[in-house]
Amino acid sequence: MWKTRRAEAEGKPKQPRTAIRPLRLSRDRTYWRETFEAYWYLLPAFLVLGAFVFYPFFSAFKLSLFKWNSLTPPGDFIGFENYRYIFHDKYFWKDMWHTFYYVGITIPVTLTLAILVATLLNKGLRALAFARTSFFLSYISPIVAMVMVWRWMYNTDYGLINYFLSLFHIDAVAWLNDPHYALPAVIILSVWHYVGYQAIILLAGMQNIEQQYYDAAKVDGATGFQTWWSVTVPLLSPQIFFVFIISLIGSFKVFTEVYVLFNGPGPLRSAETLVYYIIRSAGRIDTATNHTGRAAAASVVLFGIIFLFTIIQLTLTQKRVHYD
Repeated sequence: MWKTRRAEAEGKPKQPRTAIRPLRLSRDRTYWRETFEAYWYLLPAFLVLGAFVFYPFFSAFKLSLFKWNSLTPPGDFIGFENYRYIFHDKYFWKDMWHTFYYVGITIPVTLTLAILVATLLNKGLRALAFARTSFFLSYISPIVAMVMVWRWMYNTDYGLINYFLSLFHIDAVAWLNDPHYALPAVIILSVWHYVGYQAIILLAGMQNIEQQYYDAAKVDGATGFQTWWSVTVPLLSPQIFFVFIISLIGSFKVFTEVYVLFNGPGPLRSAETLVYYIIRSAGRIDTATNHTGRAAAASVVLFGIIFLFTIIQLTLTQKRVHYD
């Protein structure tokens, strides 16, 4: 107020003070209207997520607090006793190690091979359509039929893989009977199964990169590898990031490959994973271990692990993904 009086005393015109309010009110209304419209369009996605993600998670968390099995209604409320049990179960930690071992090898190997395959397919091959179909065929094939074929290939006596090893004077490997080779056998199968799918996604991203970037690199005198590393890989980062996330989530949920390949968890449970542990604890495989509460507790832990790794990956790669 004293500034206004001083301005009037000095003969300066007083500044209007009510001109901003209508604009601010209008901007607020526009903001809330656009926000409401955005959430209205996102409502179907929220409904799907709520029905198939959030509700099952909270339902599993609720069931993990009770002592019961699938044959009887939920029994007594026992709090976090199921979590305490699985954290003291040696098979739970063993299966967690198997899962992390599988994820830690499968994802980088598959992603690296997918980038190399996509780069080769992007060179303009004559039979490009046939090559795409051949690589993608491994992914769209029924997984049970595919694993049955790999069971024959892994056979110690007449398997195709041991036949090729014998050409190099390497002794036959008991892929399905030796605990040391059971989990590597699952990893090899999974890499072959998913590399084609990832390569097709990365190939689509490569073909959307504008030619002007390559022309600029050529003018600057960049070699082929320098162009690939400095132009293709950075501009392909959105697709690489997408493939990495879906591979991370899918690898933690591996089960079918193990169950069909070994008709069980492998020799001495050497290929048993967390999902296998959950299904076995629920009595779906062995009715003698019918503890649905413990299975629900293990599933909640698995969800927390996947969620944590996804958040870490989003945080670390946010500044490295180029969408322009």
